[in-house]
Amino acid sequence: MVVVEPAAIAAAEPRGLARLYVVLTRAVSTLTVVHAEPLPDALAQSSV
Repeated sequence: MVVVEPAAIAAAEPRGLARLYVVLTRAVSTLTVVHAEPLPDALAQSSV
């Protein structure tokens, strides 16, 4: 799965972070995150 611009997903609606969480947790085997904008704070602070 490829997620493009997670900050845009988070900012798109009031529950954007919840939608981003769903997107990120649905990856079955691989997850690639592509972004030019800074990651949302909830992701940037992660130790994973």
